[in-house]
Amino acid sequence: MGFDREVVRQAYTSVQDYWRLNPLKEHRFVSAKDRAEMILDKLGTEVGHDLKLAVVKYFEEVLLEDPPTLHEGVKLTLESLYGKYPIGLISDSGLTPGRVLRKVLKLRGILRFFLFTIFSDEVGYNKPNPIIFKQALKLLGVQPQETVHVGDLLETDITGAKGVGMLTVWVNRDEEVPLDKSFYPDYQIDQLPELLALLERLALSRNTRRVLKSPHMDPKSQIDKY
Repeated sequence: MGFDREVVRQAYTSVQDYWRLNPLKEHRFVSAKDRAEMILDKLGTEVGHDLKLAVVKYFEEVLLEDPPTLHEGVKLTLESLYGKYPIGLISDSGLTPGRVLRKVLKLRGILRFFLFTIFSDEVGYNKPNPIIFKQALKLLGVQPQETVHVGDLLETDITGAKGVGMLTVWVNRDEEVPLDKSFYPDYQIDQLPELLALLERLALSRNTRRVLKSPHMDPKSQIDKY
């Protein structure tokens, strides 16, 4: 059994686009097994059960053969925030399930910084579906307006977080320009370490607003202090 590489690529792309662009799917997660079956169907071929499972397992775990490295400053930033803020992680899984991604996070020494990790294969939905963001809020035990979501993808991270009322910070490493107003973040940084100074400013601003709303103080005098 052999197929032209371009034919296989087109089959794979059509499957990806079907789930990504079809609004009726509500950004449902599609497992490696489901994708493989859909691709084989488009190619008009069948394989044995054992071979199919072996292929799926390979796709799911191939990332462990050459695990991705961290962007510069990621571990330092998490170390600085750890203990000051409860930190959770939500991530789309793609072909690599959460059970494998957690191994990569542990290998890179950052899994311990997260109070929880949520992956789309375990929830059943990808970002920007609100379900995955609402689960994070529930686990954190906070309201959306008390939460800062940091992400590097406008269409999924920023749109999804803004949709449930979170404050959003876009890590724009590639100096992109938002083309859709619904994707506009509340704040933008170039590299993750810049988040530390931003959070300090937000904390100061929040404390200032709390003081100004206090009925036991003269608002004018407090404004002068800030």
